[in-house]
Amino acid sequence: MINIHSCLLLMFVLFSCSAPQKKESSAVITLEAEKFIPEIADKLNEISGLMIYKDHFWGFNDSGGENELYGFNKSGKIKYEIEFENAKNNDWEAMTQDSKHIFIGDFGNNMGTRNDLSIYKIKKKDISKKEEQKLEAKAIEFKYTEQKQFHFPDKSTPYDCEAMVAFKNKLYLFSKNWRDGTTWQYELATKKGEYEITPTDTFDVKCLITGADISPDKKTLALVGYQNYRSFMWLFSDFPGDRFFEGKSQYIKLEGIDGAQTEGICFLTNDSILVSCERSRGFDQQVFLFDLNKLNDGTH
Repeated sequence: MINIHSCLLLMFVLFSCSAPQKKESSAVITLEAEKFIPEIADKLNEISGLMIYKDHFWGFNDSGGENELYGFNKSGKIKYEIEFENAKNNDWEAMTQDSKHIFIGDFGNNMGTRNDLSIYKIKKKDISKKEEQKLEAKAIEFKYTEQKQFHFPDKSTPYDCEAMVAFKNKLYLFSKNWRDGTTWQYELATKKGEYEITPTDTFDVKCLITGADISPDKKTLALVGYQNYRSFMWLFSDFPGDRFFEGKSQYIKLEGIDGAQTEGICFLTNDSILVSCERSRGFDQQVFLFDLNKLNDGTH
């Protein structure tokens, strides 16, 4: 006769092997910041997004800033100013690009009170060599299907967002969840229109996500954020399709920049990442370099 305890143990093992498991990093590893662009023009003092295009770095100021995109060089000098027509900078927070367009997310929502969330896009082919220019922006408007209230206690809304990537003809947003330190993944079309979006996945990032980017080879998703005045980065790789959080994950403490308000992130190469911070009490606006080949556990 089979022992009842043996049967229960066998059932538990079979169930555990078949049930899908959320992959998360078991420990925090560290990566040292290197100065890359230590000085950036004062006109760009709240650099909330970061991107590389046509041998220049691009950024913008967040809430209260002009509806302008700035292109600057390695010396931090602004070379281009592009004004977005038909657009307003309520709270620009993220930037990404595909082969034909540049997208800027006007969806910063720290208090969870906004009902005018949008993403502006311009055509790359319309960008000229003029130092100052105006381009028509088209709006992708959206709202969160599950949001029913627009009043939250301070720093508690789950409907804030500061991170976005373009991937396989879609836009992917990653929330800055003040409530519990998770991030929710959303997706929407790249075409002008009005959309309602619901979360397609979630991950316990243990911080407030403020930026995202996809590596040039499209194999690694990077998220940057902060918690208690310390900056962190998540790397996701070997993911199936667009299920980023089902791949391998690495949780990285960014050393040497405690107190910096990290905002923008972009890959310089497949193995190096740039992170921008805005002007704060302890740091001027600048860009740092992180060499992924120097990860101290040697797994990248």
